[in-house]
Order: sequence, then structure tokens, then C-alpha cells
Amino acid sequence: MSEMPTCLVRRATMPVRLAAECEAWAAADKLAIDQFPWFKQGQRQATDVGLLYDDQAIYLLFVCEDKHINSVETRPNGDVYKDSCVEFFATPNPRENSSYFNFESNCCGCVHLGWGAGRHDRKLGSPQVHADIKVKTSIPTPTREESPRDDGWWLAAAIQFSAIEKLGGLKLAPRPGDTWRVNFFRCGGKTDGQYACWSPIDFKDPDFHRPQFFGLLKFE
Repeated sequence: MSEMPTCLVRRATMPVRLAAECEAWAAADKLAIDQFPWFKQGQRQATDVGLLYDDQAIYLLFVCEDKHINSVETRPNGDVYKDSCVEFFATPNPRENSSYFNFESNCCGCVHLGWGAGRHDRKLGSPQVHADIKVKTSIPTPTREESPRDDGWWLAAAIQFSAIEKLGGLKLAPRPGDTWRVNFFRCGGKTDGQYACWSPIDFKDPDFHRPQFFGLLKFE
């Protein structure tokens, strides 16, 4: 069995602004969504993720190479995975509870949130939960059509721990040394599906809801 992928989320030493250019991100560890277990054709496009946290939230910065930027979903908890999309799945209390949350956002910032132990019968985020998550992207419009000039986009998110508490009904206050089980994903939109992940998934069909393949996230 291969070694479990591990990433470190460093504690922010200054306010984290939701933008690609922010001094706080210089201290963040980076990881690459560079596993393509279901690749068939097209281009393997790069996706990097920066991670930070403080007492209130975990912060994510996705930087995506993308030659085919496409986004049509505008409904909260809608089918954002069909668009140019990034995703973060996490089991925040792996010793006591196998349930995990899935944060998914298309390139225009429309968010899907869910909670549960598997793909089916997931609890979706209420408006009160969505209010505790902030997202900014480089795409200034609610939808996006492909363009020959496309080359990439970024998305920054602040997922407040209170959102996860409301969604999953658990108390959450990560401390140095705590660990979560996690994975990070990228979907490519209508032209180039991508289906990339950080922690490799050994399954015949594209399926991100495979917590047995989650890697390890450690809080600094």
C-alpha cells in the first residue's frame, strides 16, 4: 500500500484577504491536484492549492490553468461539478465520525455544500450555512462561456468552522497537531473533464466520494 499523502495547513499570522495577490499566502504551504486516474484525452491542466487557517476559518486558494473556462450553474447546491470547478472534501473528526463535508465551487463562485458518510443521502447546506462561507474568484460574471483567450482562473475561499458545525452538528476548533482526512479535486467543464485529484483514487469510474482514499491534513 502506498504512503498516505499528507499536507500541512499553516496558521495565518495576518488577516487573509480573499485574493490571489495577498501577503498572507506567501507563508502558505502549496499542494498540486495532479493525479488523473480517469484521464482519456485532452490536456492535463495544472491546479495548485494554498492552505491557511486561524481561529475562525480554513482558507483555500486554488490557481487553475484552464483553456476551456465554462460555467452555467447559478443555484446554491446546484450541479457546479459540471462546470469548471474546484472541490475540497474533508472528514474533520476522523477518530469519532466518518462523515465528511464537500465544498464545491464553480469558477464563478457558485457553491455546493454537503455532509454525510457517503455519496447518497447527503445533507445540503442551508442558507445560514452558506452565509458562513465566503468565495472570491477572478471571474466577475455569474456565468461564463468558453473563449479562445482562456488560460486560467483563481478562486479563494474562507470556510468558517461555524459553517461545518452547523452542517454536521459537531463542535469544531482545530488546534495545532489536529488532523483531518481530506482530498482536493478539479473538474474541467464541458470540453475537458479533467477529473483530477490530490490523493489518488483507485476506482474504475470517476467518483470523488471515496473517503477511503482521502489523504491527511495536519494543522500547524
